[in-house]
Amino acid sequence: MNSLRLWSVVLAAAWFLAGFAAGRVVSAKDQEKSPLSRYAQRLSDDFDLSGLRRDALIQVLEQDQRDRAAVRRKYELASRDAMEPDLRELDEKLEDTIRNTILPPAERERYDQLKRPIELTAAR
Repeated sequence: MNSLRLWSVVLAAAWFLAGFAAGRVVSAKDQEKSPLSRYAQRLSDDFDLSGLRRDALIQVLEQDQRDRAAVRRKYELASRDAMEPDLRELDEKLEDTIRNTILPPAERERYDQLKRPIELTAAR
């Protein structure tokens, strides 16, 4: 019985290590293929940049990437705020359609009761 447990542990450890190694290999390939690293490598090769200049280039490109993400977030938030009235109107239209078209008249009061806690939670 002990040898069976030992083999089970050994096999589990082997599978774990194999998966870990495969993950590292795939992760390394993904990092090499990023557009940022390819662009940095191309500029480095084309202009024969030293290691120090290549490191500086990578820092500049990474900062540019962060700046661009910040701009995208800024306008994404602004567009969300601009969408809010339209989304509320769609919510109201949906609620009205469900209440007055889908549900039978006898169930509308119950629907209104069920909807109230949702409204209170959403208002907070």
